[in-house]
Amino acid sequence: MDIIFVIVILILLGFFLKYFGILSEKDKVALNNIVIYVAIPATLFLSLLRNVDAKDLGSYFKLTIFILIITLACAVLAYGIGKLLKMDIKSLAAFILVACCGNTAFMGFAIATGFYGVDGFIRAIFCDTATLFVIIILGTYLGIKVSGRKVSLLKQVVRFPPMIAWVVTIVLVILGFQISMLPAFVVTTLGYLSGIMVPLIMISLGLSLSPKYLKVAAIPAILVTVIQLFFAPALAVILSNFFALSGLDRNVAILQAGMPPAMTPLVFSEIYGMNSKLISGATFLATVVSLVSIPALHMMLDAGWI
Repeated sequence: MDIIFVIVILILLGFFLKYFGILSEKDKVALNNIVIYVAIPATLFLSLLRNVDAKDLGSYFKLTIFILIITLACAVLAYGIGKLLKMDIKSLAAFILVACCGNTAFMGFAIATGFYGVDGFIRAIFCDTATLFVIIILGTYLGIKVSGRKVSLLKQVVRFPPMIAWVVTIVLVILGFQISMLPAFVVTTLGYLSGIMVPLIMISLGLSLSPKYLKVAAIPAILVTVIQLFFAPALAVILSNFFALSGLDRNVAILQAGMPPAMTPLVFSEIYGMNSKLISGATFLATVVSLVSIPALHMMLDAGWI
């Protein structure tokens, strides 16, 4: 449970750095770029090469498919709710994206590592692969619908640094490449770069969170919170039986399914003109509630109640 306190402290650090004017909300862009272009690729490369064997890839990819199904189910549910509420196209696109894409990377990596160590983190990586595909492909597709811009979905996928690092490392794992084949100073450097991932992610999250848009998007924010923190993990518990998941695989997958909204949808909303206020309000509320729901979910999993 200590990881929750660590996360709260780091998020609050980001919040107070913004509150006292030491950093501004705009500084999150620089922090996120360091995380996306440096820290996450370094972490993926090191962790996968150190801990994954080619013979285990089949069981890990099952987690990717598992989270993909849950993510798409949340997207379909959000689409139906958005249509019932007669949302305009900008709000509907934002609502679908924020309701289906959980924070399986930024928060998910930290949570899985804190609760289950490196073994949990490895499984979280393969869970996040599904979220990554959906965010990029669905986010770009919805963005095209909203803005009318012509953008290549394939280019968006292949240009994303964590995706490049993931594909390259998986290929190296299949080819039998070992981390010991690299010079020691390279491994040490990658270790230092990997170590900045969680602190920068949480500080950036603290800079991003703001309740100022909650009033204008209260209903969508509540609905997103229910979908992400309650519907998704409940569906994960049910589907885990069909996927024959057990032990650490099951626990990590269900926890990943119960993450609050990712921060990336906000980036897509700003690029393509979606309703960014809706995304900001929903992300704030769900993230705050998740600081209670995630420990509760972890406790129920460890106790065998679900």
